[in-house]
Amino acid sequence: MYAGQNVLIGQRDNRIVIRAQDMIVAEHAPAMKAGASVADPAHIEALWRLSLKNTQVPPPRWQLSFQQQVETAPLTAYQEAVQ
Repeated sequence: MYAGQNVLIGQRDNRIVIRAQDMIVAEHAPAMKAGASVADPAHIEALWRLSLKNTQVPPPRWQLSFQQQVETAPLTAYQEAVQ
């Protein structure tokens, strides 16, 4: 869409306006203090939807089988160790 393009940022009627050429691509209230960020919740939701849609999570590469032998010890060995 507008990623990688130059944009113009201005202020109009106590609103921050971001333009790409003649198109207004975003409009927000100004931040409450310097360094703060302002984002429209709908924009964040759309960003997450697009991000998750493009994420290909490979299936786990493991297989569970109960064929491996496990060493065992009789309970008497533990009783003798406690005494």
